[in-house]
Amino acid sequence: MARALIAVGAALALLVGGLALAVFLTRDEDNIQVDNLLSERFTREVATASANGTDLDLRTVAPFEWSRLLIVERGTPDAVITRRLGYEWTGTLGFETGEKLILLDGEGQVERFFDYRGEGDFAGVEAPIAELARDEAVFRVRRLQITPKE
Repeated sequence: MARALIAVGAALALLVGGLALAVFLTRDEDNIQVDNLLSERFTREVATASANGTDLDLRTVAPFEWSRLLIVERGTPDAVITRRLGYEWTGTLGFETGEKLILLDGEGQVERFFDYRGEGDFAGVEAPIAELARDEAVFRVRRLQITPKE
């Protein structure tokens, strides 16, 4: 009986060790994950602004420190984003629904990124990647058309 318990314990230890090794070897710490809460908040604020005929100030939606916004057109290849940033883009989305919005710090590094998940469209922005300073990140939202306010 003792031999059987030792064998089962050793087998379990090997399985757990193998699982830990697999997780360690396949991890990718360099990826930047989408900020789902920010995605949902921005999408909700667009819908609210469209319904009320008001403007949307991204500084109130994303009140933390960032200095520039990149609006990346839906379907833009990662290689194009990499060229624009000047370093490898490693942002990951579970699925792509709309435009990516990348918030950069003063050094040009990604602070956070999120995606627009609504039915509206961005207009009046350069394709495939538009850049706005923090102070310019105010949008006029009418009938689900999102345009930078001038």
